[in-house]
Amino acid sequence: MTVSTFRRRDPVQLADFKQLRGPASRTSAVRIMLAVALAATLAGLVHVAGTAGSGRAAVFPSGTRAGVVALDMSASISGPVYARVASTLRGIVNANQSIGLVMFSDTAYELLPPNSPPGALLEFVPFFTPLRYYSGTPQFAQSPWDIFSGGTRVASGLREARQSLERAGVKRGAILIVSDLDDAGTDRPALEAEAARLRHDHIPVRIVPLFAQASNKAYFAALFGDNAFVAPSVFRHSAKRHEQGVAAAEPWGLLALGTLLVLLLAANERWNGRLAIGAPA
Repeated sequence: MTVSTFRRRDPVQLADFKQLRGPASRTSAVRIMLAVALAATLAGLVHVAGTAGSGRAAVFPSGTRAGVVALDMSASISGPVYARVASTLRGIVNANQSIGLVMFSDTAYELLPPNSPPGALLEFVPFFTPLRYYSGTPQFAQSPWDIFSGGTRVASGLREARQSLERAGVKRGAILIVSDLDDAGTDRPALEAEAARLRHDHIPVRIVPLFAQASNKAYFAALFGDNAFVAPSVFRHSAKRHEQGVAAAEPWGLLALGTLLVLLLAANERWNGRLAIGAPA
């Protein structure tokens, strides 16, 4: 009798096909299962490797898929405050997490949609870095949003950040407010309504205060909780001290999938390799 094997196109002469039907079926089943397992493991490796080495900024809660920075660009944000903004943006970039950016003053607009590469934030850092110092006072280049700067309406920034997450279809997103929290009194009803909306939608809010007054911090603590505040020092870098707000899990998943792939490849070679004529079984 002549029969074609699962792996070979050339027919193999068999003396008694019936006795080999069971082992042949088992071999084919093993090959199919190994092929499926290898494909699934490889797909898992590609997915996990896509986020391997990426940290999660400590400003965002565990499990956050993407965050949006709501950056206060009101007239009160200038001069020395810029240094803190720059260090905050660099810290988020170093966390290597997808991010979005919204700037706000009286109104708000989206500069980077959620899931933008973190390096995109570096394009904005030069605007917060002094060009020179004059009598000890930092001098900054004119920024594109100088004419945009006005009063502070945090509600507009939060609303735009929330809508950015919604437009991008982000689940488990979070918002980081970077502001001096000197919100306009007329904005507070809208701010309180937006805070309630964010709680309802389970979108956590974290806050980096830019030299905020104690009374303003107390007000925002009442809205978002005392644990919403992030100390700006977590983004600070120095020669003697490197304190970065990044929490990155060990890549155990990637290592486990890599080990499994190696084992599956070894099993495939062991059980599905071609038999050499005359070789011992």
